[in-house]
Amino acid sequence: MACNYNPAMLDQFVQQALERARIRPSRAKGQHFLIDDRVLAEVIRAAELTPEDYIVEIGPGLGTLTTSLARRVKKVFAFELDEGLVRYLHNWVLHDNPNIELEDIAFNKYVLEKVIERAKADGAPLKIVTNLPYQISSAFLHTLVEYAEDIQLSVVMLQKEVAQRVTARPGDPGYNSFSIYLQTWLSARMVCDVPEASFMPAPKVRSAVIRIRPLEDREKPMPLNRDIYFHLVENVFRQRRKQISNSLNFAFGHLSQEQVQQALETAAIDPVMRAQDLSMDDYVRLSDALDGLGVMAKRKGRDWEEEE
Repeated sequence: MACNYNPAMLDQFVQQALERARIRPSRAKGQHFLIDDRVLAEVIRAAELTPEDYIVEIGPGLGTLTTSLARRVKKVFAFELDEGLVRYLHNWVLHDNPNIELEDIAFNKYVLEKVIERAKADGAPLKIVTNLPYQISSAFLHTLVEYAEDIQLSVVMLQKEVAQRVTARPGDPGYNSFSIYLQTWLSARMVCDVPEASFMPAPKVRSAVIRIRPLEDREKPMPLNRDIYFHLVENVFRQRRKQISNSLNFAFGHLSQEQVQQALETAAIDPVMRAQDLSMDDYVRLSDALDGLGVMAKRKGRDWEEEE
């Protein structure tokens, strides 16, 4: 579903707010302010907000999304680093919205842990709703995995290429090892595309809004050996253009050709398929078959990257 540009009240609000704040948007800082109220409405709708919710927003900017959230939830925790924007938010936003707590510090997993503790103490559902600064997208997605059980729902605007990788399915252009890694813990779906004209100033890349929730235990893939599973996924995608029989040889160089064939037959996988054609269930079956052969996998804690 595409969210089309709508030059309405939000556009005028942003222009007036920039004048009040005496701020000129900085491309170097990734400052692209949303002026499309239809996109804003899609974000709010996808978040399924309730009056009991605690919300985390990263980079509130001029507070357009922040105030929309604050009117609908119990508390908003906003993290903004830009001094000019922090002053504007204090002067023009916070006094009318006492349920917004603004921190002029960088968002990371340690500040998230403090919000998680407060939400748990108050028995409040915790969600993340944000137009994410794109330079922290990789670290943010890793944090979502690490704290999946503590965050009920996330609605996030990302660079479209990254969003496509997060939501990709077998055969999709963006489907890679990072897609599988994330989808081992999280369920992600596309909410809408966001064209460049939806921002002031317009960025050079397209964006998209995605909705992410943690998988329930019954939904999670259950390989017999997670080390083998992740080693398999991580390495076969390094030779994604080769047939799975050849990329499997690369991933586990000590296997004989007969063992490779046996593992593929046990997992009911066609040896001419390629890494991007296999589903998560296929990888679970294949890793279990390799485990049955006594395969050992020694992972070195490599970081998963969405740029693969």
